[in-house]
Amino acid sequence: MVYDGENTFYWKKALNGTTTGTSDVIKTGNGDAGNPLILHVMAPGVTADLTIELQTAVDEAFTKAVILGTYTVKKGDNLKTKVPYGDLGFMRIKYTGASALTGGTLSAALVFDADIA
Repeated sequence: MVYDGENTFYWKKALNGTTTGTSDVIKTGNGDAGNPLILHVMAPGVTADLTIELQTAVDEAFTKAVILGTYTVKKGDNLKTKVPYGDLGFMRIKYTGASALTGGTLSAALVFDADIA
């Protein structure tokens, strides 16, 4: 799996003392790919389950965010899922902990390939 800085929402972001956060915005260009990208989320050491929302919008300010998908990342687990159709040109993720997070990191990116069973 290859990570591209232009397609990275978070890279080893410390989650200590947080319960929720919104990532950097990635400009993807509107439209859907015939071979969709994969959202890969890693959260080693997190102290609570995370809910991840993949959001899209027509502008970088996200004046009208649309949720493409909502996923749960269990403690000690990773997420690999195809990006759903409906990209409006910009994407970001929002994470929410099931309780206050006292440790762990979060890395999330769009990648071209991953081992998905």
